[in-house]
Amino acid sequence: MSFFLSFLVMWRLIVEGRMPAQLKLYSGVVNYMDKRAMLIAELDEESRVAWLWRADPGKRPKPVKNAVACLQELDSLILFGAPKPEIEAWLREQSDQQATFPREI
Repeated sequence: MSFFLSFLVMWRLIVEGRMPAQLKLYSGVVNYMDKRAMLIAELDEESRVAWLWRADPGKRPKPVKNAVACLQELDSLILFGAPKPEIEAWLREQSDQQATFPREI
């Protein structure tokens, strides 16, 4: 099953209030009218953040490429899958790596 299809299934479960145990919602109530971007934490086998996906309003989720930008707007994003401190730690680690090894354009 593709990630996007998995995401849609999880999203439906969240909206219906039948959220799977491994997916925890830390951002509060989901509002259809909310036009904020979402950060979706993908967890590893030990329930640590392995990767983050960003879903801007009306768009499909994409892997986070610019951790620094996400860190700066973290308070305005809706967070799924992990608590804010874990997401923030992952973003800081990625931003340090991006500063050390910048991507080539």
